[in-house]
Amino acid sequence: MAKYPKFFIAKNLMADPDGIYIFHSRKPRFLAKVENSAFEIMDDIDNASEYYHGDADKLNKLIKRMIDWYKLYRIQKWQK
Repeated sequence: MAKYPKFFIAKNLMADPDGIYIFHSRKPRFLAKVENSAFEIMDDIDNASEYYHGDADKLNKLIKRMIDWYKLYRIQKWQK
């Protein structure tokens, strides 16, 4: 079975036409909303804090990877 990408861009045109969301598809799964240069976890599906046993450093590294991924996504999107 093929692995899915770790991060997906998601939109909900009916509920939030201008909103951009990022879905982290591997455990701990979560949905984050992008607003300007800020990211807010909207749904913590697997409870990331519990998944990492309260290790805030691991959770911060995951969030940093998500932010870096999103920045690269934006750069590539504008270069096309």
